[in-house]
Amino acid sequence: MSKRIVLVVLGIVFVALFATLELKSSLPPSANQATGPQIGLTAPDFTLKDLNGNTVKLSNFRGKPVYLNFWASWCPPCKAEIPEIQNFYQINKANVTVLAVNITFNDKVSDVVNLLKSSNANFPVLLDTNANASVADAYQVYGIPASFFIDKNGIIRATHVGGMTLATLQEALNKAQ
Repeated sequence: MSKRIVLVVLGIVFVALFATLELKSSLPPSANQATGPQIGLTAPDFTLKDLNGNTVKLSNFRGKPVYLNFWASWCPPCKAEIPEIQNFYQINKANVTVLAVNITFNDKVSDVVNLLKSSNANFPVLLDTNANASVADAYQVYGIPASFFIDKNGIIRATHVGGMTLATLQEALNKAQ
């Protein structure tokens, strides 16, 4: 009798698996593929507040390349990257927009402000506060720091997960110009 139960359970599992695969193959191609930002596609637009409460919309920066960085104050590689981003910002602020998006729904604004002050960093920081509809989710950020280099037309030209140096930032910027 136990052999019969095992066979019935295996049969049910097989039918469920087959039905799932059949349903997936009947969906349109776009539903079968992961969506999100990809090199060569338009960067997802967003609107966030900066540390001063000003509204910032990504698409308002069309016409100039954008360096978009996702980070948190509790992240050691993010902390290590701050001086590199600051140097990059000082060298390139006339030619590129720097937007550092703090994943604030996993952070504290006071920690963000204190870290920036102690690092003497003054590049623009935006606050991603909505855990249910975050910009980080729209960009499929699963590890930080995460960087996106967007050209003047709003097209993603390079991405990078992990800390970057001034040299790697400059190299990625060259792809976005």
